Amino acid sequence: MNPLSWLVISTSIMMSTLLVTATTHWLMTWVCLEINTLSMTPLISKPNHPRSTEAATKYFLTQTTASTVMLFAATMNAMDTSNWETSMTTEQLPSTIITLSLMMKMAAAPLHLWLPEVSQGSTTLTTLILLTWQKIAPLTIMLTMNKTNQTLLLTSALLSILLGGLGSLNQTHLRKLMAFSSIAHTGWIMSTITMAPNISILTFIVYTTTTTPIFLTMNLSSTSTIKDMGTMWTSTPHLMTIIALTTLSLGGLPPLTGFMPKWLILNKMVASNMIMEATVMAMASLLSLYVYMRLMYMSAMTTPPQTTVTTMKWRLPHKKHTMLTPLLTMATTLLLPMSPNI
Repeated sequence: MNPLSWLVISTSIMMSTLLVTATTHWLMTWVCLEINTLSMTPLISKPNHPRSTEAATKYFLTQTTASTVMLFAATMNAMDTSNWETSMTTEQLPSTIITLSLMMKMAAAPLHLWLPEVSQGSTTLTTLILLTWQKIAPLTIMLTMNKTNQTLLLTSALLSILLGGLGSLNQTHLRKLMAFSSIAHTGWIMSTITMAPNISILTFIVYTTTTTPIFLTMNLSSTSTIKDMGTMWTSTPHLMTIIALTTLSLGGLPPLTGFMPKWLILNKMVASNMIMEATVMAMASLLSLYVYMRLMYMSAMTTPPQTTVTTMKWRLPHKKHTMLTPLLTMATTLLLPMSPNI
């Protein structure tokens, strides 16, 4: 890609998201979301492959539909209240419609079916942006709205955790599998977004910190399927260790950092007398945990057929290893003792 085009696209993605976090007007919010969508579309279609073109089309249509519905609901609220402030959306129907549109943007169930297909057709790093950075703007809008339908959010959270786990059971392609993992974690984030927004923000930060080294490792080792992970230990043992630890942290197993947000969320829900919902979420997360354990088993605990007589066949001497991956891996494995301070 042309360096100037890359600069314009990356700047537009970052600035549009940051402006959404700063604006309080619905029209300005809609404009920033549209700029964000228009900037992501050429990034998804960059490989010039029919599958990437299809993914870019699906992403554009989905995001545009969600933005249009959100603008329609904001206009309904402005006609009733003469107010365009995001924090002053008081009418029940516009608030519910806006919440549904934001759920579509975040790929929360039952409006989640576009994310696995788009992730399948995108590159590894583009999928990483889709699953992490692109969720910041909808989450910020949900946090600034003072009247969200808690029943709708909790129902969507339970469905997201359940469908995210079920959808990832039969996946062998890692980008698609991580998309279903993102759907499940979106459910955990949305479960306490009205009761304890600080916990939801912490959950998103921990998820981003854990997902980033996994995708950086996949990109560095050119891994795209679960079968590719089986041979990782013969070529890059250090990357195999990183992806095994971060996968277990993503599953939420103690004593790794990924256990902290789930612990806090379940503790908050039990304290709020939502024992049944907390039990369903904990049981549904076992589906995702099975998938993460399968990934860890394939990457670190199996011995694939050895096709060479050499002890190690290092195949990545030409690629530069960045310090970001080991630093984030340390964060995803060692930060659980900080949870009492939070």
